[in-house]
Amino acid sequence: MELVDALRSLMKLFIENANGFAAENTETIKSKLKDWVTSQTRFVQALFANFCWES
Repeated sequence: MELVDALRSLMKLFIENANGFAAENTETIKSKLKDWVTSQTRFVQALFANFCWES
């Protein structure tokens, strides 16, 4: 259930910010995604452990 809740909140992040993403710079978007990951349970954080934030 944690994974389902995490994916729902990730989709909410994208839906709420879809129009604004074009106007925001890459660093702002990365920051929002990092904030989302750190707000999740350790299980979900582990799924993103190897995600490359540098590209």
